[in-house]
Amino acid sequence: MTIRVNVPDHRPPHVHVVMADRRDALVDLATLAVTSRTLRASDIAAALIWIEANRAQCVQVFKECNP
Repeated sequence: MTIRVNVPDHRPPHVHVVMADRRDALVDLATLAVTSRTLRASDIAAALIWIEANRAQCVQVFKECNP
């Protein structure tokens, strides 16, 4: 899986978790809420741990790429 910021993208600040099979989830950086039609939070548990540990950097990148 990959974690990415799309450019351009809408607010609020969030990242996308994309699986090898192209299923994806949007993760809100303020709440870590997962929005997806195809994935559950349990499917991306490892990504959520990384996002939580690196949340400030993710927010910074989102704001730099989406002013």
